[in-house]
Amino acid sequence: MSLDWQEEMSVGVGELDAHHRQLLRRVRRVASAVASGEPRQIRNALAQIEAYLAVQHAGEEVWMEEAGYPAAKEHARAHAGIVERIRMARADAAAGSEVRLVAAADWLARALESHMRNEDVKLGRFWTARQNLRLLAEKGPGVGASLTPIPGMLGVVSHGEREDDAPGEDAPPPLRTAHPNR
Repeated sequence: MSLDWQEEMSVGVGELDAHHRQLLRRVRRVASAVASGEPRQIRNALAQIEAYLAVQHAGEEVWMEEAGYPAAKEHARAHAGIVERIRMARADAAAGSEVRLVAAADWLARALESHMRNEDVKLGRFWTARQNLRLLAEKGPGVGASLTPIPGMLGVVSHGEREDDAPGEDAPPPLRTAHPNR
């Protein structure tokens, strides 16, 4: 598992990507604390990430509701599960269970990475598709619009075109994402 930002982690929404970069920095602090073997440092790093997630998740959940994201409730439950696991780990540490603290810190790093690569990418796809529909509606029927590629998708093909068809002189090339290897 890499604790560094990778472009394939992008959800295609600048604000969410900025939060994820900050979150990865905080996860690296947790990993560093675990490597130090100092329970106090691990507890402090977990407290910092818990506080950050409380604010970041609250903002993301409001944003999902306002955008009409259909999986908002499930997404919010996943957020709550991650924060609850952090709370349990901190309680275990206070009771003297350092082994469980280290295991919880490892789980946290993996759970957050998985959440960003899966659930948050779905959210990014929804947002991008929604924005693309808005652009198409504003342009009107029969008028081309420059659409944003949906995160994780290889390309966009216009209605009536096939990828193996040679586009006409006036037709733009198919859109490609910044992630052609996915």
